[in-house]
Amino acid sequence: MGMYSSSSISPKGNSGMTLLSSHNDDTTVKFPDIGFDFYYNGVNCRATIYSSGNSWVGFTGSNEQLKVNRRDAGADNIYYVNETVNNKQTFRIRWEGHQSYSNWGTLDLVWELIIFNDSAMVLIIEKIPNTGTNSFENPIIGTTTLILENNKSYAFIPSQDQGKSYTVQEGSYVQANIKYLIVDGNDIKHWDTASSSYAKVSELPLTADKFQTYGDDTYHKERAGIISTAPVLKIWSPLTEMVAPRVTQTITPKPIIVNMKDDILFSEAYINDIINAVVTLDNTGSGIINFIVSVDSGVSWKSWNGSSWGLVDITNMQDVKSKGMSVAILHGITEAQWTSLDLSNKKIRFAWYMEITSSTDVLKLKQIRVNYSTT
Repeated sequence: MGMYSSSSISPKGNSGMTLLSSHNDDTTVKFPDIGFDFYYNGVNCRATIYSSGNSWVGFTGSNEQLKVNRRDAGADNIYYVNETVNNKQTFRIRWEGHQSYSNWGTLDLVWELIIFNDSAMVLIIEKIPNTGTNSFENPIIGTTTLILENNKSYAFIPSQDQGKSYTVQEGSYVQANIKYLIVDGNDIKHWDTASSSYAKVSELPLTADKFQTYGDDTYHKERAGIISTAPVLKIWSPLTEMVAPRVTQTITPKPIIVNMKDDILFSEAYINDIINAVVTLDNTGSGIINFIVSVDSGVSWKSWNGSSWGLVDITNMQDVKSKGMSVAILHGITEAQWTSLDLSNKKIRFAWYMEITSSTDVLKLKQIRVNYSTT
């Protein structure tokens, strides 16, 4: 979590930086491991960041994902350095060059890029002739055209986890020194990596010393180790002003098995057997629904496996999921195959397994219709 400011920041220059490449015309060069995880579009890019004499940065390899006056330019020098700001690791790139590959030593195109471990970035423009392409491949959103000016900086702040859907605006960004603790009743707890759960470290009241001694750098959404039904996430920072944090928790329902309470009866004398079964449902996303049937009022359950009817254990959710019939299989069962189920009792009932894996999935069963042959 960090702080955005509408004020631009100045470049720091190349003092103390490591030279990666010099007199670079069209050569693509790779930066070393930046020393911390940096996610862009869901990919950890700590060891896959590249640049070139043509004034671009690739986060996931030699892909031109950030272009700063990109054209057939030339880099006199490309530098990098690991730095610490507010006790947070950063990685800074400095590109010094010129808009045309033949003008070595002119230095009319100079910029720096600061990379943060929360996927945010700040681009600092020292000099730019604006004779090339300025753009950013913005995950989820698409290509974003950049308007860049001399002596200004631009903050790239992701609005989604793992470096997606960036807001790009003039200004700057810095990560705050923030610590997290959980208040569980009267107990103060932090995340214990050894047990992968929250562990007690002290008792109320909370103090700045306790945050600095025990506080976590990131908060964990897991509830392991928490007893209270209403735990409280506490946040501390030395900043006098801080944007109110927002914690979003996404919940998806657990898989379920739905069992019809009553049989579908077809005991009328004019009904011979089942022709087919037709399901109507809404299924948007990655939802799973599989069906099983019973002809003895739920005592036993079966599914068609492609050649015969096999038993399914309705008390075993995984068995129903793996052996149950998909909608396509259920629709494809022929009249002869339904007859081989032994429908002499003239009754049938259905059960089905339902599962969604994303909060955006929609899975609604609207109707099961059984069609019969008659005399």
